[in-house]
Amino acid sequence: MLDKVQRSSQTLREFPEARFDTHPRCLEMSEAMRDLFAVGGGVRLEDLIGAGFTSAEIIEFQDSAARLALLASTKQITIRPDLLADMIEKARHAAPNRPPLPGDAQPTQSLILAWGQYCAAHGALLLDPWSGQRERCISVLSGYLDRLPIFPAIRSSVINAVEAAMPQVHQ
Repeated sequence: MLDKVQRSSQTLREFPEARFDTHPRCLEMSEAMRDLFAVGGGVRLEDLIGAGFTSAEIIEFQDSAARLALLASTKQITIRPDLLADMIEKARHAAPNRPPLPGDAQPTQSLILAWGQYCAAHGALLLDPWSGQRERCISVLSGYLDRLPIFPAIRSSVINAVEAAMPQVHQ
C-alpha cells in the first residue's frame, strides 16, 4: 500500500491530469509516447511494440496515454511583468508590438492605442528631429504612462531616461 501511495504522489507530480485510478501501464505508455515523439516526431504502433507494450495494452491504453502525454507536454507560460529597466528599454526603442506592461497592467485596447501613438511620435522624432516633435513625443509617452498602474517616481524615471536617450535638438 505504501508503494501505491508513493507511486500515486509521484504520478500526480509528473502527470497532474492523471487520476488515482489511472493504470500504471497507461502512465508508462504515456511517458514512452512523449519520449518517442520527442525523438522521432511521431509515435507508430511499431514504436510502442518496440518499447515493450503488448498489442492488448496498446488497444486498451492508447487513447488515454496519448491524452496524458499531450497534457503533460503542454505548459502554460506566463510572461513576467516588466521591471523599471524593462520599461525604460522598451520606451527607448518604441516597438509597437512590445509595450511596457508592469505587474498589474492588462493590455487593453486603449492602452495599446496609446502605445501606438507614442511609437508613431517617436518614429516622427527620429525622422524629423525638432523641438516640437521632441515635446510631443514626451507628452504622448507621459500620457501612456499615466494609464499604467505605476508610482509617480517610476513614471518620472522612465520619462527622464527616455528623454536623455532622445536625439538632441538644436535651433
